[in-house]
Amino acid sequence: MPATKLQLNWTAVGFTPTAGVLTTIAHVQNVHIDPGGELLPYSGGLDRFPTVIVNAYNNPSATVESGDIATMQGFSPGTVGIFTATHSDAELAAGGAIVYTLSNAIVKNNPSSGAHRQYGSGSLSFLAYSSDGVTNPLAFTRV
Repeated sequence: MPATKLQLNWTAVGFTPTAGVLTTIAHVQNVHIDPGGELLPYSGGLDRFPTVIVNAYNNPSATVESGDIATMQGFSPGTVGIFTATHSDAELAAGGAIVYTLSNAIVKNNPSSGAHRQYGSGSLSFLAYSSDGVTNPLAFTRV
């Protein structure tokens, strides 16, 4: 069956610290991937609108929300590694899933909360850097 071009549910979400092993995050509720594009508009003279706009900078990030609080709190802010997450095809068709990889990912924060008589949840957020200033640390592939 052909890929649906629709994504449904997350699988294989995890973080591998540098010189460590992959830790899978269970009970994933949401993953937010942000390429972090920052546009820089230019205008001068009598311009009332930008005459040039360029993507001058990128600051990629990712955040995972999950009920697996203890696993996410096991990573201290500042920990460096690789974050991966697969957004499945809606009908699990071959070639329809998207695998995101955030290399040089640094744990930014990992707060959690829980209301009375409700499931607790937490989040694990990452920023990433480029090892050479040119290579994008955020990549995605179809599988």
